[in-house]
Formats: sequence, structure tokens, C-alpha cells
Amino acid sequence: MESPTYVAFATQKGGVGKSTLTTLVASYLYYAEGVELVAVDCDSSQHSMNVYRDHDLVVTKENPYLKRALHRFYLGFDKKPYEIILTSPKDALDVADNYVDNAPEEKKPSVVFFDITGTINNPDIVDLISNMDYLFVPITTETGEMASSISFASAVVNNMMTVGTTKIKELKLVWNKINSREKTRLCDVMDNYMQKHGLSSLDTVLVKSNKFEKDGRETGNTGMFRSTMLPPDRRLIRGTNLEELVSEIREIIKV
Repeated sequence: MESPTYVAFATQKGGVGKSTLTTLVASYLYYAEGVELVAVDCDSSQHSMNVYRDHDLVVTKENPYLKRALHRFYLGFDKKPYEIILTSPKDALDVADNYVDNAPEEKKPSVVFFDITGTINNPDIVDLISNMDYLFVPITTETGEMASSISFASAVVNNMMTVGTTKIKELKLVWNKINSREKTRLCDVMDNYMQKHGLSSLDTVLVKSNKFEKDGRETGNTGMFRSTMLPPDRRLIRGTNLEELVSEIREIIKV
């Protein structure tokens, strides 16, 4: 079997959506499209994906509606939830390689997702990022977050990719929390600016919506959108561009 593709969503500023994007894309690929994968949570300052998993376990146990939804899904899915491995940036590559080497053939991942804090001042994180096959950098239209994402992406391209010190095949920015399903005028202006500096973004944008915060509660009959144990509720996907985003990312990473 071919080696898995190493993919990271990384930024150097919190709140842009890297952990949410990692979870949404991984869960859609695994639960809705059957792609075998593992997630490596190496954001050791908060381990957001593990927090999401712990939350999922609580709400699907305490909320009868979600408990039934979980039961119905796994009757037909016939696999366990994908594994989330907690580690540090320093050990992440060794941990991922060891998991891949020791996984049974039927569980060999096609993709390994890394949730990374994107600071370029930590040599362990720089080394980890340089060993990714594909890097996706969330970007929003908020001035500070936009500047931070562009600065981080530029540093990766100029200090790693153009000088041949990385395995990264492609870096793409991902417009997130956009007020419409299409790129806004500001997105287009910034895309033109970024292209002049060797950067580009995905065609698909993710809209700004409270749906992305729907991760289940102990009571109520609302489905889960962001979950590490279930695919996004079909009723909540409409209008978010998530399916289009996953399709575009899948074409890029070739899985």
C-alpha cells in the first residue's frame, strides 16, 4: 500500500478555525465518504480535537436524541470512530509514522491529518510543517487574522518551499467565515494581492454561520455539525459549502 498523505491545517493565530476545519473535513471524509484516516492533535497548548471528542462522548451519552442518532449511524457504519492521537509537535512525525507502520492492513490510513499551531518561531513546529505533503491555511476577512494568515503562508512559501527544504507539494489558503457562499469583493482583492506574492486560495469558501458551532448539547433535538464521532447532520450542511470544500481538497490531495 502507498504511504499515506500527510495533511495539516495550520495558522499562527487562534480563532481562525484550523481545529474546526480539521474536524469537519476529517469527519466528512471518514464517516460520509469512507476514507480511512487518523488525526494527530499536536496543538499541545489546548488539544482542541481531543476536547471535541470528549464533548462528543458526553453529549451522545446524555442526550437521548443524539444517543439514538449515534446508535442508528453505527448500525450501518460498522467501524469505530477514527482515532485522535495526542502528542507534541516534536514527537508528532514519529508518532504518526509508528501508527501507520503498526496499523492492520484494513486500518491503514490514506490520510493523516495534523492539527498544528502554526508559529514559525518554534523549530519543532517548523520541522513538522516542512514534512507535510499539503498545507491548508485558514484565513478570514478580519484584518488582524488575515494579515497573520498571509504572513504565515508567505513565510512557509519563501523560507521553505522556494528553497527546497520541505516536502510540501502545495499550500492553499482557505477563506473561512465569509458572509456569502461566493467570494466577496475583499476576498477577490486579497486573492489578487496574494497571487503577486506566490500564494493562492481554494475556490470554495466556508460561510459564516452558527451551524459551525452546533456540536451537540445534553438536551434538545438538534443534530451535530462539528463532531469527531458522526458525519455532519445533513440538515445542517445545506448552504455551508462544506461538501464543495471537501471535494476540492480531496482533488488536491488525491485521495
